[in-house]
Amino acid sequence: MVITAKKVVLFSVLALAFSVAVGKAADAGNAEKPAAAAAADTGAAVVPVTPLAEAGAKQVEVTDASFRCLHEMKKVRSMYVDNLLGDVEGTLAVANAADGGAYPPGSVLQLFPGEVMVKREKGANPASNDWEFFTLDVTAAGAKITQRGFNPEKPVKNIFGTCVSCHSQAAPKWDMVCEKGHGCPPINFPGGINTAVLTTALQKTDKRCPSPEPLTEVEIAELGKLKKLMEAQAAANAGAAAPTGGQQ
Repeated sequence: MVITAKKVVLFSVLALAFSVAVGKAADAGNAEKPAAAAAADTGAAVVPVTPLAEAGAKQVEVTDASFRCLHEMKKVRSMYVDNLLGDVEGTLAVANAADGGAYPPGSVLQLFPGEVMVKREKGANPASNDWEFFTLDVTAAGAKITQRGFNPEKPVKNIFGTCVSCHSQAAPKWDMVCEKGHGCPPINFPGGINTAVLTTALQKTDKRCPSPEPLTEVEIAELGKLKKLMEAQAAANAGAAAPTGGQQ
């Protein structure tokens, strides 16, 4: 298998984000006990953003405790939604609207356990439609915010670049939310991995959930492909780090 420079970057971050999930779930003998997919920890303290909101706007406070098991949220197609201000029905109404709309403050949208976007109070950051982006380190004890911010001033990154670089490409009526047909570039994992199946598998590895769904054979196979790619990258990294002849 040829490892390109682009794959090196992708695999390196995938190893940080999904290694626990793959290591457990790819073992068919233990398929009913998948582990969590964890986001990369930046190692630096995460400072909450205090934006300049419109006068009278209800503040949307976001802390580690704001996030919970995906399967306790409401599922809409392939994503999970919630609302930190209690307006779940308002969030669901926009998520299910055929022509899109503006999500209400407090809306929480999640595709993977380790990545979240939260609609802050009106006027918090007009450039991002008031969305703040987060990455999380997810364990059985809960979630810890590892990155947060309003792009591009405080760029939050995942394996494909900055969050806003994708979400800003959504057509205006979709309020910067990326789904099929919204205008955002598709998520494509390398190595012939079925992205839709892998997404479902990773959603099932949310370690915060007390009784996660067992993985199907197809999902285990896709996680196995990811594991092999990560192993190939690890071997390539080890080879590149090994001293050449004559060096000490």
